[in-house]
Amino acid sequence: MKGAGQETGTISVEAFGASGDDSKDDSRAIQAAIDSSYERDKLPVQLLGKTYILKQGLRLKEGVALEMGVATKLLVEGNFNVLELERKTSISNGTIEITTPEFQSAVIHVSGKEQVWTTERIQLENVTLYNSSATNRGKAIYFSAETSEEFISFVNVTGVNVSGFHTAVHLLATPPRNEEEHNFVNGNRFVNMTLDDCVVCIHLDSDVTIPNEVSGNMFGNLQIQLTESTDKAVILSGTNNTIEGMIWDASIIEDSHPLIEVTEQSYGNSIKMNLPKDRLIDKGQSNNYSTFEE
Repeated sequence: MKGAGQETGTISVEAFGASGDDSKDDSRAIQAAIDSSYERDKLPVQLLGKTYILKQGLRLKEGVALEMGVATKLLVEGNFNVLELERKTSISNGTIEITTPEFQSAVIHVSGKEQVWTTERIQLENVTLYNSSATNRGKAIYFSAETSEEFISFVNVTGVNVSGFHTAVHLLATPPRNEEEHNFVNGNRFVNMTLDDCVVCIHLDSDVTIPNEVSGNMFGNLQIQLTESTDKAVILSGTNNTIEGMIWDASIIEDSHPLIEVTEQSYGNSIKMNLPKDRLIDKGQSNNYSTFEE
């Protein structure tokens, strides 16, 4: 389709009917632009500087990049996974804002069915994920390996800001149908992130190791802002995960309440935060916790 932005090496969602300046649902138009990119030249799909309404979820097809301007907003109305990411996809810049209190789904969801590995990796960069409904519901980033032979590895999440959800980052691996099969969410990187006003900021959720494990994931240069809505900064299972960052305003939550929980299904994890050790419960084995003073 000429006139859809191909002459500039991109695809414009406006060419498929998205408005970005009214109350009309832009979901189908944006999905049509993504589908066109997937079926043709895998050109980046651009949403620049406008506010688009989403009343249905989008599926980012394999090989497609979604490029938003810094001032771009996707306003989400309803309860659905906002963006389901296939392998070899990327999202950059812009804000995805949840506006309705019934939302209990995920903003960014990657399924282990995609079998994401080194050459099929996914990139999420400089995006703001914000639940403005004041309900602290839903998940901002959700990676799940849930049946058999599902896996997600080597995804890069950089410079993402998250605010107002129940769970900011949830990595989940559930037991496969039999122990000869494996599910895992391993070796992913989350760096330079701000996690603000969430009930649970980071939840790594698995057995200690195979057949279902969440292991070797790296979280670095985090800024975690607690509020009265927060229950846990970190809930951690799995093996050899590393988490390093600053936690702000722990004093607003009573001293007897643990802010970091390392479960029985854990081994060899490393956490470095600015919290005293009495704010952590460690039920696992050979885990290491240190403060910046040490």
